[in-house]
Amino acid sequence: MAIPFPRIQCFQEPGDRVAVTRDGRAVLNYHFGASYPRPFIYPLLTPQGHNVLACGHSVDLVGHSHHRGIFAGHTDVNGQKFWGDKDCRCVHQRLLKLESGVEEGTVASFNYWMAGNAPLLDETREFTVRADGSLLVKLEVAAHDAGVALGVTKFGFLACRVARTIGVAAGGGQITDATGRVNEKAIYGQRAAWCDYSGPVAAGKDGGPDVWAGITIHDDPANPHHPTPWMCRDDGWFSPAFNMIEPFTLKKGEKLTLRYRIAAHDGAKPAA
Repeated sequence: MAIPFPRIQCFQEPGDRVAVTRDGRAVLNYHFGASYPRPFIYPLLTPQGHNVLACGHSVDLVGHSHHRGIFAGHTDVNGQKFWGDKDCRCVHQRLLKLESGVEEGTVASFNYWMAGNAPLLDETREFTVRADGSLLVKLEVAAHDAGVALGVTKFGFLACRVARTIGVAAGGGQITDATGRVNEKAIYGQRAAWCDYSGPVAAGKDGGPDVWAGITIHDDPANPHHPTPWMCRDDGWFSPAFNMIEPFTLKKGEKLTLRYRIAAHDGAKPAA
């Protein structure tokens, strides 16, 4: 019996990165090199090949250099910041899994969240790309050797910077959530099961309307604090803000597991 060819392939490439393809076409790259303060995903492509992510702010290229595609960070871990390029680092330790398959492929890695030379958190992250184009994200953090307090902040954990043309302000895009609210003023700080950022990614043919694409992030119903509050900006940023309203404490030996479904989609309609 012939072995089914793996439609989703995950493989390591030079430059400390992992590439994921679907049916021979690029889906995403995962970068984990020591030259960056934390690992990140860039690009993330729709089924038709449109990249929905950006690295850096659409205007402030220096102050927001840490905005690299999709990443994980937090601005209050025992009072330490794990967010900007000059803050504490999330340091890749090793790849745990590179599995290709017919219906899905998975990348997993283990990281230390380092405050100076001392790890505060042990983190296992896992990305699963499915044949339908969706990306399942699992972030699991545990206190390294003592209790950890995750303070109230709008920054943390999962974060996403969208392509410049998708942004509301720079490109004429639109943010929507599961309740029907639209754009930053209505959505910022509100709870919703999912949020979407969509906008133009290519010029229309023969003077027709521009081509749209976007990215939808779903908060897993099993996550603590579900439905999550959302931190979003018309300048091209959105994030399920786990600690935006209330803190969370991890005792020694405890783990916090957060799961999200991300869909990079073609067209203006959210992948809801």
